[in-house]
Amino acid sequence: MGRGGISRRDVVTVGSAAVIALALCERSARAETMTPNISKAGSWVLGDKLSLAALGYGRGVKAETVDRLLSDAKSLAESLGVAVKPFPPKASKESETLATMIHYLIKGDGWSTGTALINKYDKAHSVLFEVSVKSNLLLLLYAPGDDSGIGSIIKSRFEEIKLPPTLWSGVVALIDKKAPSSEVSDAVFKMHKDVTDYFIKG
Repeated sequence: MGRGGISRRDVVTVGSAAVIALALCERSARAETMTPNISKAGSWVLGDKLSLAALGYGRGVKAETVDRLLSDAKSLAESLGVAVKPFPPKASKESETLATMIHYLIKGDGWSTGTALINKYDKAHSVLFEVSVKSNLLLLLYAPGDDSGIGSIIKSRFEEIKLPPTLWSGVVALIDKKAPSSEVSDAVFKMHKDVTDYFIKG
């Protein structure tokens, strides 16, 4: 991919920042008993965990880190009443595996989880899952002046579901001014925490 990158530290940091999975619900909780805010938080964190696991898998991050993130994603999906489909086998080259995992997330079996969320809940849940996944792709794909269109996706999707701009506009502003990758990554981390807190505490 050659642009940007996602380090092992990135995966661990964002995964650890998403410990709110513990606050969402017990594994035995039924999706039907969740409040809308809790299920929306769950959809957001599910996208975060699943995308980090997939990108880590594609970049050869140690198996125990990927397995932990994927286990968290599967537990959340179960609580939400949806499923996480298995990752495809690794290719002979890391670059090919990574390309396969990006496809998994945005068009393939991983994306089917977002489709299941809109069918079970509403469009807002699917949007939260989508933006969570695609914003994490910035950790890998972003380069100043080239965000692969993800900034406009964040803006349009979140405006569509009327999520307060204070939660996400910082990422979009940095993309628009072609900020360094490290600044955009930090803003993505902050957005993931802020959106989670908004639904958990709101």
